[in-house]
Amino acid sequence: MTIQQCKYILKIAECGSFNEAAKQLFVAQSSLSVSVKSLEQELNIRIFERSGNGVYLTDEGTEFARYARQIAEQNDFILSRYAEGEQCRRLYVSTQHYDFVADIFAAMLNQTEEKCYRFSLREMKTYDVIHETENAYCDIGIIAIKGNDCSVMERYLSKRGVSFTPVLKALPHVYLRREHPVAGERLITAEQLKSYPYVSYEQGEHNISFFTEEITSIGGSKQVEISDRASLMNVLLATDCYTIGTGIMPSMLNQGRIISVPFESDDYYRIGYILRTDRTVSELTENFITMLCSMAEELEENG
Repeated sequence: MTIQQCKYILKIAECGSFNEAAKQLFVAQSSLSVSVKSLEQELNIRIFERSGNGVYLTDEGTEFARYARQIAEQNDFILSRYAEGEQCRRLYVSTQHYDFVADIFAAMLNQTEEKCYRFSLREMKTYDVIHETENAYCDIGIIAIKGNDCSVMERYLSKRGVSFTPVLKALPHVYLRREHPVAGERLITAEQLKSYPYVSYEQGEHNISFFTEEITSIGGSKQVEISDRASLMNVLLATDCYTIGTGIMPSMLNQGRIISVPFESDDYYRIGYILRTDRTVSELTENFITMLCSMAEELEENG
């Protein structure tokens, strides 16, 4: 089995067609078919089934594709890591959907005096932030753990060799547009929100309560899922939808059009960073942590 074969499988599964995959990979379809057949014989499994609409993964193929994706991602990571040589320093940050992380990242870019660097900031699902940290795809992960989920999440992280260090405790706030019918309230209750659509970040196949970024015990029949922060902002600005988060909104991108109002709840968020427990922290990562802690101290001082 080769890395190339793993990438072939992933591309065919993505395209749902040997012909289309061959075009995108710039290889002959016959070569692709031979490679897949050889891999199936080696592993003694059937990876694809054919249908009138193309091809699809079998159950065995679906399981193999998960392993193949990990192999392909590790390969790409290693190639990227050493592409510029040791003299080019790097900082890869994975985070849930927080604009304050983007603000810190931007400030660090402005302050760096490195002649050669590779910086990366990726917003993603909670599971993926943990997965990237666990597998060293990133140097540091930023997550918020809901107070009621602390013990569960810390056990989950510990089993994966990942440590969580909290830097700030935040009470839940409702995010909504300035013109929203309940925007004038000093404190918003769950009852006041039941008739409005509730927006949350989709978590894919790992959609379990302690991975969600929002307080989920509100109820209501109108539920909306989105995948990124830009879409969330647009939905909130154009509708009477709302979401619930940490209440931290330092970014100038918002320009006051979206506001946060305290939400009546016994729950809270512990915002912090996650690191692999067996990995030495780089100087750039330490600088990022320092800036994150400084932001947290400033927020606490300002109330």
